[in-house]
Amino acid sequence: MNEYFPIEQGIGYRMGTEVKPVLQVIANRFTSDNPPVPVTYYLRSAQNFHISEDYMDEVAIHEKFPEMETESYAYAWAKLTLSQAGPFHFQFSAFGPVTVFANGRPVYRTNHTQERFADQVSDLCLDLKEGDNSLLFQCVRTPLGCGFKIGSSSYKGRRIQFFGPTAERLGMSGFIWSQPVKRPLEEIPALGAREEETGLTWYPRVRWEAEEEALPPRARIFGGYPEAPGRILAATGVFCPVTGNYTVTATAEGRTELYLDGDFCGIIAETGVRDGSLNLRLTGGSHTVAFLGAVSDVRITGPDGGAAALQCPVRLAAGQSGCWLYAGPFGPGETPDVKAALTFKKPIDTACGPTFWRVDLPDTFIRPFNEGALYGEWNYPLGVTLYGMIQSARLLENEPLARYVEGHMRKCTDFYDYCMWDKAFYGAAPFHNQLTTIDSLDDCGSFASALLEVMEDRDIPEGRKIGDMVAWYMEHDQQRLEDGTFYRNKSYMPIMNETMWADDMYMSIPFLCRYYRLSGEAAYLDDAVRQVKNFYSYLYMPKQQIMSHIYDTHYRVQTEVPWGRGNGWTLFSITELLAVMPQDHPEREAVLTIYQNLCEGYLRLQGEEGMWHQVLTFPDSYPETSCTAMFVYGFARGVRYGWLTTPAPYARAARKGWEALCRTAVDWKGNIYGVCRGSGYSFSKEYYANDLGWNFNDTHGTGIVMLAGIEVEKMQCAERNDDHAEDI
Repeated sequence: MNEYFPIEQGIGYRMGTEVKPVLQVIANRFTSDNPPVPVTYYLRSAQNFHISEDYMDEVAIHEKFPEMETESYAYAWAKLTLSQAGPFHFQFSAFGPVTVFANGRPVYRTNHTQERFADQVSDLCLDLKEGDNSLLFQCVRTPLGCGFKIGSSSYKGRRIQFFGPTAERLGMSGFIWSQPVKRPLEEIPALGAREEETGLTWYPRVRWEAEEEALPPRARIFGGYPEAPGRILAATGVFCPVTGNYTVTATAEGRTELYLDGDFCGIIAETGVRDGSLNLRLTGGSHTVAFLGAVSDVRITGPDGGAAALQCPVRLAAGQSGCWLYAGPFGPGETPDVKAALTFKKPIDTACGPTFWRVDLPDTFIRPFNEGALYGEWNYPLGVTLYGMIQSARLLENEPLARYVEGHMRKCTDFYDYCMWDKAFYGAAPFHNQLTTIDSLDDCGSFASALLEVMEDRDIPEGRKIGDMVAWYMEHDQQRLEDGTFYRNKSYMPIMNETMWADDMYMSIPFLCRYYRLSGEAAYLDDAVRQVKNFYSYLYMPKQQIMSHIYDTHYRVQTEVPWGRGNGWTLFSITELLAVMPQDHPEREAVLTIYQNLCEGYLRLQGEEGMWHQVLTFPDSYPETSCTAMFVYGFARGVRYGWLTTPAPYARAARKGWEALCRTAVDWKGNIYGVCRGSGYSFSKEYYANDLGWNFNDTHGTGIVMLAGIEVEKMQCAERNDDHAEDI
């Protein structure tokens, strides 16, 4: 009996277990659920509050108003959009008394302990609705301060972003705050209200003063006039309804260059202030036009003499409008990389340091956000998912799927430099929260391994730089025991400190193997070998002939719970090493012996139906999909490469496991069931068996199932070839 869906809904029942069609259905489901989406650019004031590295908005109102009187009030307000209703947990601390209003209702009040110890973070749980929520914080000034800090309870797994709550702030990121007042508000403002209706003055400002409005954009955005800085880069978009000859006309001050889609086209003016024009041949569609210099009164006329419509060259968030973006300033003789700047993905170098694009508002920049749930995100389960996707694309000769994976990787890597600049400028990057805050192998190894795999046959321009960075992290910064074994001791979750996880074999060894191939440096291969041998020595349970999930380095004991996926990571990782290890490597036999020994243990634990269980030695725990897929993968690979002295039982087990996956874990639409969610750890099997449930279409399992199918297909192909050879 199938625990997850009626047997007739299984893909094996509907389509059979032939690998290629199954892979195609899974790939189609995943890509349709997670389509490629471009980033959205929100606005953020440079005057807004700092965001800490652990993604807490530090709403220190007393720093904005140092003369604020004690016992006076101020308000901070934001919009938070959620994909589903329910209790939502925040990290929270306060500089003084705070009352929280959620959607207009008072729902929380700090206590005297919180108000005294601003460095003590507590859990704040609010019952919020699906969609847009109004969060208003009433703050009281004391001698210790005024305001609070707030962020996601788990910023590695679920970062949150706060946005402007008023009509004037649509599409702007960050809290807004009021001027101090003597008495609290009598009426709590509603989300989307106009600020003038609230009776308060709100910051940061979003309007120019009258005297600033009178200045040209260069002067009011970048400095006083006439002492405004030198050249700036001004960019706009233009939509051309037809291909033809277009004329660009502008009033230019000093040397001003014109660029089309990043390519230099000519000079509008050389000296003085004058009108200039250039003729361009433009194809139909959208283009980016940029000026390096100082321009005003830009006009673009088409072949019919009519004015072409100008538009913002990036995708601005709803509620924001405007045609122009600005960057700079650039001093005499300073020429920016215009083509790179016009990707709107990288910080822009100036003599005063790197910067990014601004809009024509006070101290306001554009800030990219990834609004796709998964596409373009960087995390370890997606790493193995994309590994499965690119391997499937190769087996299926599916170029659109390969381009999908390439696009995901490019979205991650292209914005890396920007995200690091954003982190330095604001305090924390708007996405790539794991890549930019690496403190464990989870944050980098799996995804970077997939990145290097994709780079085997796809062009990822920024990929090598990130690969080098991850290699440096593993070599120099990742925590190790004295014998060189990776372990966890600087985690953002203190419970993980002083532990060694079987998971970290996958978070390190495949990357080390691929980086060895990329760099040619044997030290990385040797490090992978060391990790296999050392993890085995700490985690191996000889009686069961399998691995404990965790070794506690504080108590110096195993947890002695054989979690399925932890063991799956182990076998998976060893096969990655054996596949690249030279035949004459002095440690090859030692690694091969470890692999063979573990395979014997895992083979004995396969269930009658073909699945392995969440806790391998506990048949009452649920049949778990990801570990089953990894054992199938590890066995099929061993058969194909000749690593197993008696391959027949393992070939049968691999085929049986694949058939069980198709029958009981994958439905006919390509949905995947029975994948254990991301784990903590425990010394009790009950945690894994009963508390650690499974998720629907969890990315911990999608790519792994695909890889299992690929290895079964390759194994069967090798067997058919061998049979044919015998016939000959």
